[in-house]
Amino acid sequence: MSFENEDALATIHPLTIDFTVYYTMLLPETAHEQPPALVLALHGYGQKCRGFLRQFTALRNRNLLLVAPQGPHQIYMQMEPKKVGFNWLTIYQKENSIRDFIGYMNRLVHAVSEQHRFDPDRIFVLGFSQGVSMAYRLLASGILPVAGVVACCSDLPPDVVEALPAIEPVPVLLAHSPDDPVAPPEKGDEAERILSTYQFPVTRVEYAGGHVITPEVCELVGDWLAECIGN
Repeated sequence: MSFENEDALATIHPLTIDFTVYYTMLLPETAHEQPPALVLALHGYGQKCRGFLRQFTALRNRNLLLVAPQGPHQIYMQMEPKKVGFNWLTIYQKENSIRDFIGYMNRLVHAVSEQHRFDPDRIFVLGFSQGVSMAYRLLASGILPVAGVVACCSDLPPDVVEALPAIEPVPVLLAHSPDDPVAPPEKGDEAERILSTYQFPVTRVEYAGGHVITPEVCELVGDWLAECIGN
């Protein structure tokens, strides 16, 4: 078998398709006169949206609508017994994955708005580990009016650093654990220094426990959000 142009076999062509994704929600325990703030909660590498959002159940007593989208990419975290996890992107064609993610978040917020009321001027993005990089990228895209970012256990991606001069500053909460082997507090120091240079109001909190979300940090996040939205 022969080919006129064997080089064509090595060419990778992109193709955009419809793709099914998943999300879960936590509604406020009680109704308030004022619409709740919307919090998009972005899980870390290998996690699932439902298990991730379960860690924030204590925030249901606040006027918050929490929505956790699931990363679009499935992976086996363990083969026997099989354990599936999800992630947001890898280094492969990262720009396309970021673009798809931004479109995903825009459609998600629209879908949620058709089911539940929330204050469109109070949209916050919370990320853990890999989810932090996506939270910053959503802010940088400008596609949604993000009112603040919660960054738990991660650093500031280089592509976001490059975009900071063009981003309208919003409050940022940096949460780190001193005994985190993946994202030590030094990552928070660096992020705080860079964000402050561009006039982002930064709050720092530290908590014990390592590279995890603990009940303590959940409450710290809730307090910070309440301060931001005036509740």
